[in-house]
Amino acid sequence: MRGRPPGTAIGATKRKLPPYGGVLRRFATSTPSGNGITLSAIHPAYRHGRTLFPSRVFDPDEVPRVLKSGLHSRKIGKTVMKGRLKGAPIFTLTLEERATCPRSCEAWAICYGNNMQAAERITPGPALEQSLWGELENMQEDYPGGFLVRLHVLGDFYSVDYVEMWGRALAAFPALHIFGYTARLPGSPIGDAIDRLADADWGRFAIRFSGRDAPLKSAVLGDHRADSHPAGGAIICPAQTEKTDCCATCALCWQSDRSIMFLRH
Repeated sequence: MRGRPPGTAIGATKRKLPPYGGVLRRFATSTPSGNGITLSAIHPAYRHGRTLFPSRVFDPDEVPRVLKSGLHSRKIGKTVMKGRLKGAPIFTLTLEERATCPRSCEAWAICYGNNMQAAERITPGPALEQSLWGELENMQEDYPGGFLVRLHVLGDFYSVDYVEMWGRALAAFPALHIFGYTARLPGSPIGDAIDRLADADWGRFAIRFSGRDAPLKSAVLGDHRADSHPAGGAIICPAQTEKTDCCATCALCWQSDRSIMFLRH
């Protein structure tokens, strides 16, 4: 038994991960199969705007940290491997799906959070924002050359004050860069606040509006049988078509402002 790492099963082989962190799954399933969970309109999680997994919602003081390494997300990766942010570590924030989202979201019933029982969702509010600020301070010190935060693996911007907190963070922490997607469209108070930040500095706040029919700074859903050249000039997510492994090896969402199409699960 000598030489076997503690906790390693007999016969197990330690997997060597690539520099970006790798795709943390045993079997590749990048192309959507169409087999995700769809909630009916009478399901309690649909009607009350909650996750299917309430036991996986935590207050900020119940978890070691609210910003987690992208290594923990099979679709993200831990380190940017190309472009102007090459070498930057990636972190993610996960909130409760539906509870922080507008009901107008196209994915209300089909949210991929329906399939993510293991995800730790963090309760929104002042305690979260206080925890975020402290962690961002530490990251600015640890990664002065740049770090990237994905907002949000699940959930959405839940208030104007929360959006403005991220605006203050961008001013306070020059190494901070942000990318992600939101169903809070311009024309709503939260959507307008997001739009102002994105317009002011897309290079550091690349938040796309989900479901908005626009050629730039948007994200749209498409059928998994969609043509490889969608109407409107949107680019199909390369990770979903197996042209790249994950966000870390792609960089498209924070490098370009062209609209992105994500294939339905």
